[in-house]
Amino acid sequence: MPRAKFDDVTGAPLNDAARSILQRHSATAPAPGAGAAEAFDSLADVVVAAGTWKFVLLECDVDGRRRRVVRALEGLKYHAENYDVTAAPLKALGIHVRVVGGGRMNRDDAAQTISVYGYSKTFGRSPGCNEATAEMVRAALPGYRVDWSDGGY
Repeated sequence: MPRAKFDDVTGAPLNDAARSILQRHSATAPAPGAGAAEAFDSLADVVVAAGTWKFVLLECDVDGRRRRVVRALEGLKYHAENYDVTAAPLKALGIHVRVVGGGRMNRDDAAQTISVYGYSKTFGRSPGCNEATAEMVRAALPGYRVDWSDGGY
């Protein structure tokens, strides 16, 4: 299947692969199955690749328990791809996953800095997303100086 493509201006899906991601995740997750609680408990709060990548802030819940996770994965060009790669295996187990927001993140390992900024054109602006994401990143990577802004794309 070809790689998903989204419009850089509007965030709209431009091909069947992109439409498929959004359609696949609009369906309700099945009832929690074997391994759901263990998978939920073992989720890393923050996964941020070095470099500049789009990120998503996701809310996951199972059996009345809820938590947020941040994903900025290397090589993924779109917010929806970060969502898809993270959510697909969780949803298969019956863990509900929804996008809270997204933006861009720059992780500079040499300078020990991380900048959180911008927004997701596909999922829209989410007030407080970048600040909440920066707080989570600070907690997960205490050796880094983390800043955030709602500006930029």
